[in-house]
Amino acid sequence: MGARAGILECMFDPYQPDYRIGDAERRQAMDDLGEHFAAGRLDLATYEQRLDVVTNATMMSELSELFDDLPANSAQAPSTTGTMAVYSAAEVSEAHRSGRNIRSGIMGLTSILCVMATSVTDEGLCMFLIPIVAILLYVLKVGPKQWYAPSTRQLEKQRMRQISAAHQNQLLALQASQNQQRAIAKAERKRKQAELNSIAMDLATDTLKRFRDKSR
Repeated sequence: MGARAGILECMFDPYQPDYRIGDAERRQAMDDLGEHFAAGRLDLATYEQRLDVVTNATMMSELSELFDDLPANSAQAPSTTGTMAVYSAAEVSEAHRSGRNIRSGIMGLTSILCVMATSVTDEGLCMFLIPIVAILLYVLKVGPKQWYAPSTRQLEKQRMRQISAAHQNQLLALQASQNQQRAIAKAERKRKQAELNSIAMDLATDTLKRFRDKSR
């Protein structure tokens, strides 16, 4: 596993005993924990707890502790160090859409403020701000670069959110399945208990009837 391989390198490298991690390492650690969870090595509570630690981790040593009691399988996936991330067209399009939404929000807010200012002051000078802001945002492209072209960090953040949401959905589905199984088992226990009570009642009634017959 990629994160596990990086963790082992961190543990045995005397020149770099620990280092700060990024979204790629967190994403790989989440994937690795998901595989261990699917294999039955982690229960639901432990899996959720370790996912929370991964989300908030900043150093590789924090990830290392999560895999101390789990087997390593470095051949399953290469180390994330030195590899280039590949993003789908949908991911890039979603990141572009986020930047467009920010610019559209600024443009809409500017328009509302200008209309309000014009209605209060009875002067139309504020209305000139609308085309000025439009030129700044859509022609001169003033503002952070990620408003116009998504950065690698932005794409990684977006992918991390998607992975985290997918893991949460998986946990919710598993919890729903477990609750359903518990409900079925509880209903089955009640049914068997009712059957036993009925049998016991029949036996008691039959015994009492025989006793009365003998008494006569």
